[in-house]
Amino acid sequence: MHGTETQQRIFNEIVEPLEIDFDTESPLEIIQKPGYIDSPVATHDFAAAALGAFGKATATVGQMRGLGSQAIRVDRRHAGLILNSVAYHFQEGWQLDISPVHTPVNNFFQTKDRRHVMYNGAYTHLREGILKFLNCVGTHDAIAQATLQYDAQDLEDQLSELGLCTSIVRDKEEWLAHPQGKAIATRPVIELTKIADGQPEPFTEDAIRPLEKTRVLEFARVLAGPTIGRSLAEQGADVIHGRHPYLDHIFPFEIETGWGKKSAYLDYQSQRDRNHIFQLLETADVFIDGLRHGAMKQAGFTIEELIQRKKNLIIVQLDCYGFQGPWAERRGWEQLAQSCTGLAKIHSAGKERLSLIPAYFNDYGTGILGALGVTAALIRRATEGGSWLVRVALAKTAMLATRYHNNTETPVPISQEDLETYLIDQDSRLGLLTRVAPPIQFERTPSLSARAGTAPGSDTLNLDWDNTFSSSKEIPHRPTEIFRQKQVHWKANQTL
Repeated sequence: MHGTETQQRIFNEIVEPLEIDFDTESPLEIIQKPGYIDSPVATHDFAAAALGAFGKATATVGQMRGLGSQAIRVDRRHAGLILNSVAYHFQEGWQLDISPVHTPVNNFFQTKDRRHVMYNGAYTHLREGILKFLNCVGTHDAIAQATLQYDAQDLEDQLSELGLCTSIVRDKEEWLAHPQGKAIATRPVIELTKIADGQPEPFTEDAIRPLEKTRVLEFARVLAGPTIGRSLAEQGADVIHGRHPYLDHIFPFEIETGWGKKSAYLDYQSQRDRNHIFQLLETADVFIDGLRHGAMKQAGFTIEELIQRKKNLIIVQLDCYGFQGPWAERRGWEQLAQSCTGLAKIHSAGKERLSLIPAYFNDYGTGILGALGVTAALIRRATEGGSWLVRVALAKTAMLATRYHNNTETPVPISQEDLETYLIDQDSRLGLLTRVAPPIQFERTPSLSARAGTAPGSDTLNLDWDNTFSSSKEIPHRPTEIFRQKQVHWKANQTL
């Protein structure tokens, strides 16, 4: 890899536990453009290294399929934009509204014992649950006053017991001494485990894109899980996103992570839809479980059931706090992973107030790592056979980042020139959509989404695998024109 020392170290830490041999004839170059995220945490270097690793794995699959070796390039500034890509998503020139994540309850609050907690209430039921517990209205001042009536540990314990989302703000050392921190500290950031034997399943060579004919069933909600499917779709995978029709959702996130996929309403608790899911599973390669911990298991989609029904299946699981330790079943979000692991404190060092890294660092970062894990599993399945389990977690991504906080560059704010350079336009069923372009540049097989983002459930009545889209030779996107035409409505600071 042609990159900096920090990028190389992050790259090595990510890929070495996967035990795969990359195609040595597909060189990776990191274009060292300046970053825009103002943080001592090496956010841009992490994004560039993680995307570079995914690019190397993808190129290796392509080489194994007879597509030949090819050069890979990742622009460091472009990579950082992916960590905030929902903030640079437009419909007919209007920026999609992500204000639900800026609800007053999503913030740091001081407790009676002079510590701080972070709440998350982006979904209505979570927000209402926290406010009901605190017995206050949803203004910042009211929440702050109510929080001062509790010690931090009591809030964390009691709200978590109710299935609500909060975390004490800890420093790195305190987290590593915590039972949950200890439980996952030695786990690799991507856990890749062979869970059943089977015959090798070599890649076919009748393809024009690396992940073509790889079939992915995705059950996941904002943001990390759907990013896995979107990343795989950009390299040719055939992805079906299933979601319950009546669960809360944040519409802009659904569109933004829905690129390249079919989107269907599937009630995985109903027998009819369960039968449909199992029918799709018969020819699937990958099953992504990114819902609340245990939800799919309770509906009958256990690991044992899945691999019994489909040989050589790759299963992906993701959560906030990892799959070992006392918090394995606890709900969590981006903000909580930053807060509990010490990442927020590292980012806030020298500042008057606590603050988060102004990016969806763990969400998008974990999604990229999950996609890398899937691609690594495909490579190992092709040579070793068997079923594989890929596990990633927001807190493990955050813990990796706490080891890389040597960034001293002066950030360069995003400009209109950047948007014209890094954003693309694509026609869709929702009109003209504008988004951050796929960040990995391949010499021969361009990254693209043949399907543009669409509304949830739009493909429910046309639900089957469809390789026509994944194998398209045509690039459906084009450099954006809406900024040059001044037909855009953009708020520059719609980040965390």
